Amino acid sequence: MWPALADEAIVLGDETWTFADLLLLGIATGLLEEATSSTRDGLAALQLQAGPSQEQLHAEAVAFRRARTLESGQDLRAWLAARELTMEEWQAHLQRSLAARELTSSSAGAAPGTSESESEALTVDLACGGWWQHFADLAARLWAAAKLVEDDADLGDSDVDDRLAADEASRIMSEFEVLAGLGEPWCIDRLRLLGTRQRALEEAARRCAAAKVVDARVGAHANDWTEFVYDELLLPSREAANEALLCARDDGIEAADLAARAGLVLVRHSDRHDSLPVAAATLLDGALPDQPFGPVALDRRWAVLWLRERRRPSLEDETLRATAAAELLEEALERIGQGQIRAANVL
Repeated sequence: MWPALADEAIVLGDETWTFADLLLLGIATGLLEEATSSTRDGLAALQLQAGPSQEQLHAEAVAFRRARTLESGQDLRAWLAARELTMEEWQAHLQRSLAARELTSSSAGAAPGTSESESEALTVDLACGGWWQHFADLAARLWAAAKLVEDDADLGDSDVDDRLAADEASRIMSEFEVLAGLGEPWCIDRLRLLGTRQRALEEAARRCAAAKVVDARVGAHANDWTEFVYDELLLPSREAANEALLCARDDGIEAADLAARAGLVLVRHSDRHDSLPVAAATLLDGALPDQPFGPVALDRRWAVLWLRERRRPSLEDETLRATAAAELLEEALERIGQGQIRAANVL
């Protein structure tokens, strides 16, 4: 069954990573255990509760195909064939995915251990659940981080790293027979490489979190990251919104009273400028505090809004600083990887 571990999975610069390399990465980082737990939960849930309805399965299938741009039945069959999967195996994956999400706390942890059926289900779930792509994305991030900080001499392997890699390789070779044929020397070398690159990613993140670069990024996003606190009254038509706006402006009716008279709910929101529709963000930019404005087209209805507070991004906001640092890191890694990364079509 797909994939053959010796097959090429992703090319990173002048390196070629096989599916065996990605599997080892998944093991070393705990991602494979996360995937295994998801499969195990799905199998347990199907034993302990009624399976998903046909309507739920249909919705899950539609979401799966849309996410992968599989417009026709032929597209889906070709996607499955490339991964040596049958329609029945795909449908079983959908059932497990739905069941796992609905797993109740009372059934969590059921069906421990690894059976043959669980192993087969996991193979299908790795392919259909996007796990191979997840492994490949992480491999690309680690590779790009190593390139980004390759001038740092402190990222080399130490004797401690060698001993840890040897111990971990011994464990992996004993627990994962599918990799045992590649030998411990291969496993040790790859684990040492992963350790170095994970430290490189940590160093890259540290550099991108430096005070000066974060200050500059927050300043550059002063407008996009401005947060608006506002009240929203949604009305069924533009005419109704215009009438409500006139009542608020000309008659001085407060937002809460206006909502009560209309039998509607006044909703308070707190949104960043860059998360809002352009029309709403533009109006909030120029709005006066506590003054009604609109109407604004939102979600096929019309709204009257009241700005309550406009919060400019603060350099003292640790959450905002973390967001800025993460954005800087992702941009740096993406620049390094441009034109240097090629993944297998069947990931």
